[in-house]
Amino acid sequence: HRPPLLILDEPAGGLDPAVRREFLETAIQLLNESGSTILFSSHHMGDVERLADRVLMLHGARVLIDQPLDALRESFSLVLLPAGGHDPAALQGLPGCLAARRVGESLHAVFQLEPEAARAAVSAGLGDRAVRASNLPLEEMFVELVGGRA
Repeated sequence: HRPPLLILDEPAGGLDPAVRREFLETAIQLLNESGSTILFSSHHMGDVERLADRVLMLHGARVLIDQPLDALRESFSLVLLPAGGHDPAALQGLPGCLAARRVGESLHAVFQLEPEAARAAVSAGLGDRAVRASNLPLEEMFVELVGGRA
């Protein structure tokens, strides 16, 4: 039986890694072969990244994110730069910065901007050219958006 819509709540929540992988491969195969739509909830962001075309991220009763996965991956970035004389507060004042902190001799900042735009904002705002920016993993996006609230 190939249903047009399959709704799953934490489908791989209690599975060991081998069975989880098998489940995800079966779900992907179902999507590819039948064109079925799978609506699923998961706290495992790796599963979401592997299976989803679109992400709806909730916290409490509030929608944090609702967009295609590819667009979501491009819209958040992690920026790294040598701390030097910079303070995390200087980064937090830049457009799109959600959070910044010192990690050893570096500053790490999360931006709700695509990586090149975030890199350019930091370079222009702080005058620092040793800035690296990359896409932020989905799990890190969720943690930053929720801000540690339970």
